[in-house]
Amino acid sequence: MKLLFIVLVAIVVSILFYFVAYFVLNHMKLKHATRKSLVMSGFVLSALFLVIGLGVYSSMSQPDIQCSSFHIASSQPPVQLTTFEDYFAQGNYDYDRGDCQQAVKDYTKAIMLNPSFPQAYNNRAYTYMRLRNFQSALTDLNKALTLNPNYVQALMNRGDIHNYYYQIDRPAAIMDYEKVIAITGPDNKETNACGHLFLARHNGWTLSAFLDFFTGGFRSCK
Repeated sequence: MKLLFIVLVAIVVSILFYFVAYFVLNHMKLKHATRKSLVMSGFVLSALFLVIGLGVYSSMSQPDIQCSSFHIASSQPPVQLTTFEDYFAQGNYDYDRGDCQQAVKDYTKAIMLNPSFPQAYNNRAYTYMRLRNFQSALTDLNKALTLNPNYVQALMNRGDIHNYYYQIDRPAAIMDYEKVIAITGPDNKETNACGHLFLARHNGWTLSAFLDFFTGGFRSCK
């Protein structure tokens, strides 16, 4: 359904642009070649809209490669599994090598040993997100933010869930992104909170979002 919606929007935009361009340019004293180039520019813009939309749809609908195959881990596992820090490190290692199910078990063990450790909730939540288990991820993120209300990564993860994936709630996402920006500043490239906030305010890649994007509106967090 999302794919069909993107295609239909692209077609409607192309048709509307053609008729508007036809009537407007017909009343302007422009050379035929100029009118033709302007109309072609409109079709190119519509095609670009379709390509970007299809890219976004594809990236959101494809299986997550992080959790669907094993990788060579760049980290090392702990020497022994005794403390909650050990199990947390083991969870990071198992996630790094692509064993997300085992990573969830490791983070769960870390939480059992220390229920007040917000990083374990956030990392388990992110692993759940990669497994497409967004309901469990939300529960963990809410707990992490109860323990640490200014936890930037948890705020971004919860904002992304509400903005893109599950129980879409753009006002809630906007609140999380705005809090991240208040904590880190608008120019923090690690979070790219401004870009996510831009999409949340436009309710996703709508026509107004694309128009604002091409006019430079995405650069502002205001």
